[in-house]
Amino acid sequence: MTIYEIADGVRLVSVRTDKFKTSRISFTMATPLEGNISAKAILPYLLHRRCAEYPDFTAFNGMLDELYGAVVSASVSKVGENLLLSINMTAVDDRFALNGDKVTDECVELLTKPVFEPIVENGAFPEKIVEEEKRLLTEKLEAEQNDKRHYAFDRCEQIMFANEAYGKNRLGTAEEIASLTGRDVYLQWLDLLKSAKMQLTMVGSCEPDKVKDILTQKFAKIERSPAVKETDFFAGFPKPNYVCETLPVKQGKLVMGFRAGMRNEDDNVYPMKVAVDIFGGGTYSKLFSVVREKMSLCYYCSASLFAQKGVVMVQSGIENDNEEKAKSEILNQLKEVAEGNFSNETFSSSIKSLCDGRLSVNDIPESLCAWYTAQMMREELISPEEQVEKFKAVDKAQVIRAAKTIMLDTVYMLKGNAEGDDDDN
Repeated sequence: MTIYEIADGVRLVSVRTDKFKTSRISFTMATPLEGNISAKAILPYLLHRRCAEYPDFTAFNGMLDELYGAVVSASVSKVGENLLLSINMTAVDDRFALNGDKVTDECVELLTKPVFEPIVENGAFPEKIVEEEKRLLTEKLEAEQNDKRHYAFDRCEQIMFANEAYGKNRLGTAEEIASLTGRDVYLQWLDLLKSAKMQLTMVGSCEPDKVKDILTQKFAKIERSPAVKETDFFAGFPKPNYVCETLPVKQGKLVMGFRAGMRNEDDNVYPMKVAVDIFGGGTYSKLFSVVREKMSLCYYCSASLFAQKGVVMVQSGIENDNEEKAKSEILNQLKEVAEGNFSNETFSSSIKSLCDGRLSVNDIPESLCAWYTAQMMREELISPEEQVEKFKAVDKAQVIRAAKTIMLDTVYMLKGNAEGDDDDN
């Protein structure tokens, strides 16, 4: 893995490997989770289907076909209190192209055309195109809201981070989407070219020299003033917040949000990851083996650490009548971890699982590319192998100390009225 600085706040991350038959390229813009979020979120979806040179799906897709059937996709994610807007491409690796074709270089050239040379009419993106993307983005938002497990998680975040940028949905709101115009999105695009932190990540056997030249040329005439948001970290509050809602679902959804006591994403992060994994990670974890299997208090129950914000989220599907028992036992199992009441075998299983998970990132180019893209807010990137060594250095005493800092902040209960048709068993 090699990093090349292209311009102010712009870098190329090249991961050279001949392990794969395909290469993966991701162009990502990072921008604060604030302002008109929907205008930002719609951009990768709008841009990745067309550009000024290839203005419709047929023409753009024809170029992808010429590049050995390359595939383009778009995504929006939330990392800390910043949005990551990505356009991704998967193509045949140069080693398998005919006549020595430099497929990766050509893919980067095509991938950057929508970003730097989109279709613009009279100082705006065409309204017809924007309206179509608005409809698709609204459908994505509605699909997430209709998934009640996803909905409950989002509602807990909204409540827990009501006064923090992190509480906002990465796609914005339905009202924001509906009000977007071609001019709004165009102005947002212009602003991101100047202000977003950017990273092109490429995984494959390709030499990076030509790609460096392409990016350098693209940014040569752009006055850059990159701005990203430093994520706020807070400790837990003395009295947890509790919110209960009722919707037509069969199964109740219990989401519990905890503050991990971290001051930044690197603060005690490896012992914390192990503590959370023992608490609610694999089949050896407390939440799975005790709350779900032994006590049968829930259909599913797991805990996840979001280190970029320093929070732990527990999700479970329960019967309404089991709410108090489930909450009490989840907290009890966290206490068990904090008191060191877990076996050496469980500790070893957790370390092995976390290490295996990191090493599996190397199995496919998409996951390896995503690994480094997710770290684009960091100055120094960490390889999967380096993380494995960090996990192996964690001891049981460090895990216990980390677990003691996890404090309950918010409880959200979505009660079902037995009229729904969901089933998350």
